Amino acid sequence: MSQVTKRILLVDDSRIARLTLQHLITSTDNSVEITQAANGDEALAAFQPGGFDLALLDFNMPGIDGLELAQLIREQDSKIHLVLVTANIQDTIIDRAKSMGLDFLGKPVDSEQLASLLKR
Repeated sequence: MSQVTKRILLVDDSRIARLTLQHLITSTDNSVEITQAANGDEALAAFQPGGFDLALLDFNMPGIDGLELAQLIREQDSKIHLVLVTANIQDTIIDRAKSMGLDFLGKPVDSEQLASLLKR
């Protein structure tokens, strides 16, 4: 059994999107531990400072959106690598994400871009 090298919080209101992303991640790197959440509230309930290395956050979700969630997570853990993953590819959203120090990944997710993010 391989040792876990990266702990990932995967947040998306679409179960299919979560499963697809989880498959892409594990086919790129099987030494990850993935915790899934269907919305911001579930993500915050699962989140613990220092508990995750990376969080992949959908933008459009019921309740708080991915950028609001990123802000709440960042307030608890300044070191976590945050990535906004969304099909909503508008310059204003990309600019907001980058100004908050988030990386951006458009949907459908490109496996090479994802692999590059996982190596950071």
